Parts: sequence; C-alpha cells; structure tokens
Amino acid sequence: MDTSIAEKSRLTLLPLQPLKGEHPMLDIPFVVGIDGRQFRGERLSLVMAEITGLMDPHLDGATRLMRFQFPFNGFSVTLDVQGQVQSVDRAKGSAMVSFVDPAGDHLPQLRHLLNSYIAGDLVALGEVISVGSTLPSPAARAASIAGAKSRTFGRVIGTAGMALATLLLVAGVGSLAYTRIFTLPLTSPGLAAQDGITLAAVASGQVDYLNLSAAKGEVAFTIRSSAGELLSIAMPCDCTASALGAAEGATVQTGQPMLNVHTADAPIVITTEVSQDQLLELAFADHVAMVFGDGVTLRASVDPQSLRSQSGSATQFVRLIPDAPLDPALAGQMARLTVIKKLPFRLALPDTPL
Repeated sequence: MDTSIAEKSRLTLLPLQPLKGEHPMLDIPFVVGIDGRQFRGERLSLVMAEITGLMDPHLDGATRLMRFQFPFNGFSVTLDVQGQVQSVDRAKGSAMVSFVDPAGDHLPQLRHLLNSYIAGDLVALGEVISVGSTLPSPAARAASIAGAKSRTFGRVIGTAGMALATLLLVAGVGSLAYTRIFTLPLTSPGLAAQDGITLAAVASGQVDYLNLSAAKGEVAFTIRSSAGELLSIAMPCDCTASALGAAEGATVQTGQPMLNVHTADAPIVITTEVSQDQLLELAFADHVAMVFGDGVTLRASVDPQSLRSQSGSATQFVRLIPDAPLDPALAGQMARLTVIKKLPFRLALPDTPL
C-alpha cells in the first residue's frame, strides 16, 4: 500500500491534526491481551497504543497478535490487531505498541470508536465507555444546568403569574358579587340643599308667580292649575328660600319640589325622590354613598322621619344626612347615590361601590 495514500487516509479519519507526523493519542478506556496476560490501555491512536502493566522484558521488539477490548455498559467490543511491542520500561511498567498493519481489518471499527469518542458520542465513564447522551460532556452538562436554571426561573415566573391571575380573578368575582348583592344604585340623583322645609307643587299646572324674598304669610309662589284655578302657597317663616325647580312660566307636576325654605346658617343635606319599593332598601341600608360631579365622595345616613310612606303617592322624597358637614359650595349640585346594604357579618364597608 502506498505510504502517501495511507497517510491521507489516516488524516481524513480523525478531525484532529497530527503532531509531528503522528496521530493524536486519546485516553479512551481499553484493555490489551498479550500472550494471555492483560494490560491496561492508557492512550490509543489509529497506529499505536500505550499500555501499562507487569512487563516481560522479552516482549521488547516482539510482534504478537493482540486483543484490544473496549468495555461498554453491559458489553464489550473486541478487535484483533497485529502489533509490535516497543520501548518497554519495566520501572514504570509501560510500553508502546505499534500496529504492524494500521489499515488492516480492525481499521473501520477502531476508526469509528475513536471518531465517536472525539465527537462526544462516546465518553469515558470510569473504566468503561458510555453513550454520550447517558453522561453528557462537561459543556453539555453546563448547558443543561443553565437550561435547568432558566426553566426553573420560567416556572417560578409562570407560577407567580398564574397566582396573580388567580388573585385578580377572585378579586374580580368578589367585586362583582359584592356589587350585585350588597349595593343598589338609585335611579334618581340627590340634590344638595340647605336643611329646611321643602315646598312642593300642590297641583299640576304652570308657575304664575314666584317670590323668593317673601315674608312669613306672604305668597311665595302661585300655580295656575290645568283646571284654570290659581293656587297660592304662603311663606311659612321669615327665612331664606332657595328655588329647587320653580321658575315663572315653568310647567310643574303635582308633588314637584318648588322651594327649599331654611335658615341662613342651616347645614346642607341631600334630598332625593325614590319609588315606594326602594323605601325598604333605604330603611335597612348601612349607609348611602354619594359621588358628586367634581369627584367628591361622601357618606350619608337616611333620616328615619323621611321614610314614612305617603299613601297614594308612587314616589317619595327622602332626606339624607351627610356624616360630615358639606362644603357650602356643593349647594345646588347633583350627586349619584348608591345604597350600601348591611352585611350579615361585621366587615368594614367601602365608602363607594366597587
């Protein structure tokens, strides 16, 4: 066989570059049997091997048929190779074995083992050889550890996100249940006005006369009814009157608030018109939440005196007393009202509906 051709063939078998014309020596585990005695393999290439053990000095320079065994998990691979023992060192118990015919029948199997070992498909597991996927290389183990940490972090983030989503869902369901069960929005708005007496229209018709500065006993307003009668309402006291819905020429209905009569220093309260079926809800309410157009949020309690049902009337005006004094600037403003019902257990209720 041509030496140059064999050399090229050996160079293409292994990806590593040879050192000074020799093939690289690999520390793959193997055992060599020579004349019935076993030697431990230290290093191996396609053309030679390094072995250790109890050396017979007569083996130096001898050519023998050697049996190379590669131990795997549960089985072994055996190759018969004609080799020559060289450089016997009895003190160190080592020797070099050169293959007489490197391109012999053993070459394909040996080349496959060494190439697989270089590629990492086969790895050393103590004194045996294992498949690379069974015991990953250091780089693969580092990548696996990094991947495990990344997956662990991802699982932690995913678990936290799931817990947060669950809490938000529970909070949303609880908020919806609370709103549906323990709150009742009133359709009619509340009107902030100074505490006093409300003078209402005694008949349906048109406002014919209005005098907010009338003295006690004088006519405060006059309504021309639809039947053509003039109905006059006198001022009940010497106090201040505020128009609630009255204006000369305006059309009013029976029971519609016309004037709020009060003293000059009277506190501001909230009045609202509710239907008869809402009176019971107000009677057993914990409080009423008020939200004004400018964002001011307050609480109020229901005046029990205003809850007395007026027979024959579909609606009724209810008086709400704020828990804290209202700013006089709120007089005349409208507020959105929500009845907050009492809970069957003690719990701090929010000032406003959720």
